[in-house]
Amino acid sequence: MKDIIRVAVNNNFNCTDEEWNQLLGFTAVYPDSLFFVNSNVKTPKLTTINDHPYKAVITLNPDLIPVQAQWGRLYDILSERVAFVRIKYIPDVPEIVDLINEVSKTHTVVITLQRFNRKRVIEQYVPRFRDHYIHKYNWFHLHGESLQEAFKLEGTNGRTFFCDKAELGCGGCGLCSKLVSGGDYLVQSLNMSSSGRCKHNCPDCYAVLMQERLEKWGKNPMRFDWVHLNSKQSGKLQRIKDQKKKAAA
Repeated sequence: MKDIIRVAVNNNFNCTDEEWNQLLGFTAVYPDSLFFVNSNVKTPKLTTINDHPYKAVITLNPDLIPVQAQWGRLYDILSERVAFVRIKYIPDVPEIVDLINEVSKTHTVVITLQRFNRKRVIEQYVPRFRDHYIHKYNWFHLHGESLQEAFKLEGTNGRTFFCDKAELGCGGCGLCSKLVSGGDYLVQSLNMSSSGRCKHNCPDCYAVLMQERLEKWGKNPMRFDWVHLNSKQSGKLQRIKDQKKKAAA
């Protein structure tokens, strides 16, 4: 194996027959790569993951506030098919902490610190957001004591991690490779045309917002069927470059 290819980075893997068939075609073209898929618990055909050999990453609270009737679907998926589950974190929502503690008993959990782009959206989910967030690089980022409080959720069970905790991008994180393969491999992106644009409207989704802006600028919102390193994986984002300089100082 030479690398890992993450499927549905800027959209959602909807688990349809068309997607599974196209994915099978890509595995034939890239026989030395390990593929895994990204989906969320609201995906209607989620349980078809059980019928295929690929591991999956499943987001349990795509709309931030956990809904047990949704995230409970995790237990319909064979545990060996789940590389890890993704849980978005925002402060002052005890249901998210409860979800992390509950699911980490049986599954590996990767916590994503939710960033917000629009003030009206962050006010909807975190009314006292100025106590927790700082605005930088055009986004609201959790910081200070609130950030350190979140990091305590890693716990001691060995199954709870933070996505890009050091803010050095995918190259400085390595969790996807470690949790999918057990090794240290380059991770690339693939957004398949059979998946199309994501139909879910998750709060301040970076991918969706960027696609909307690209359309307004008269550009293609997304390039499909292309295996590549995205900006976070390649470390090209300015916030990653600045953090690397800070870490090296």
